[in-house]
Amino acid sequence: MWRFVQVSDPHLGSTRDGKWNNGFLCSMMPDVMRCLKRDLARIKPEFILATGDLASQQTRDATFAARDLMDSLGFPYYPMGGNHDFVVQDSREWFIEAFHAQLPAKRTWYSFDHKNLHFVVLDAWWMWSDDTLHDVSEKTVAKMQHKHLKGARWALPPEQLAWLDEDLAAHRGLATIVSCHYPAIPIPARRRRPNMEDAGNLENGGDIIAIMKRHPQVKAYVSGHVHMHFVETVEGVTHIATGALPEYPTEFREYLVHDDRIEVRTMGLSDTSFAARSLIPGNEWTSGEECDRQVAIPLA
Repeated sequence: MWRFVQVSDPHLGSTRDGKWNNGFLCSMMPDVMRCLKRDLARIKPEFILATGDLASQQTRDATFAARDLMDSLGFPYYPMGGNHDFVVQDSREWFIEAFHAQLPAKRTWYSFDHKNLHFVVLDAWWMWSDDTLHDVSEKTVAKMQHKHLKGARWALPPEQLAWLDEDLAAHRGLATIVSCHYPAIPIPARRRRPNMEDAGNLENGGDIIAIMKRHPQVKAYVSGHVHMHFVETVEGVTHIATGALPEYPTEFREYLVHDDRIEVRTMGLSDTSFAARSLIPGNEWTSGEECDRQVAIPLA
């Protein structure tokens, strides 16, 4: 057995706090990362899968600040970009410059093998109001992103859809986890609440699901973005969305990989005061039902 962990949406390099479904406490992140470092030292993952929104602000300095805090954890990690990482024209250049030591290839989408698993990391683009796809956000959406995501949409570019299909075809012999910052499916109906904030999902998630269905070695699709936990199985693939580290319940995921299965567990920080500071009473539901917090995924 070996393990890796998933950390999502840490929004590093900012002191601006806010609110989503619970309080969003960017100002506490240096302390959170120190706590996370201690917690990871106890479980000793082989690497961290960091599923996007690593930086909170759209500047080179914020990207490098996020890199420094991720490096401070002391474990290898595989970074991917999210809607807060890739907004302006130079975003991906900054990302590659900052995280080049952790990237298997000099680009923002890639794949890699680790022991008995194959991993695919995707980079979705922005869909503008005229339904065209761009690697940067519309200015009106970018301007309001720190307040809301109204009008924001994302999709995987056609070249990445083709690459995904080719990559999976070339790795048929390895159980595979596909990952992207954005879920491929909407938040399940059972997880919805009145007046909840919904960050959305990929516009062409159905195309990704169709590709994964052609390659039965794909066992899971791992994402963040929605700032809540959910686990849902679609067409034989387990979709795992993990909440944001600065927002209640301030948790991460542990993946225990066996020869025949992956056991997924949701782990809270050892310092529970972070979750208490973030919680808006009545919104505990972001932590998920029991089925959203642990799951076993067969590899056979």
